[in-house]
Amino acid sequence: MINTTEETMKDWKLDTRASSHPSRINRVRMREALREKLKVYEFTHFITLASNHQPLGYPRMRSLLKEWDARVNRELIGARWTKRPDERLLWFAFPEKLDVNPHWHLVTQVDPLVATLSQAARITRLPQIAKRHWVDLVPQGSIDIQRIDSNGILRYVTKIAADASHFEKFIIYREFMNI
Repeated sequence: MINTTEETMKDWKLDTRASSHPSRINRVRMREALREKLKVYEFTHFITLASNHQPLGYPRMRSLLKEWDARVNRELIGARWTKRPDERLLWFAFPEKLDVNPHWHLVTQVDPLVATLSQAARITRLPQIAKRHWVDLVPQGSIDIQRIDSNGILRYVTKIAADASHFEKFIIYREFMNI
């Protein structure tokens, strides 16, 4: 099932890349619109994936996020995880401090329609699974996972989304799907 809001956000993100660099006022407006669009989701976890390694730039951090996503989804869903996109983790990732200590802030929604007891057990182990795979990929890295209890987290994860250096770099989980 493809969410209309996700399609709109993806199209909106691509449109902003195609246009000339939006002004600071327009980026702030778009950040506020992004926050409103994110409110339709029922995010369950706030995840920070930190590299703790200055030389890693955006392309490498993006690659690490893609690999982490694949590993976590494979363990949560099973060997045929690529064939079951509707069961994958839904997330939006926002980069921060790309020049100093690059890291991602993710708001994540675990699939509420769990098919089996074994899958339900794996989902309750999301923090352990996510940590193991991030530390395997980035040995000097760290990860923090918290349950989300309010939409206030959306202000935090998007706080620098209006900066010219970060505006076009947030990632929607669907960018890593082959559908």
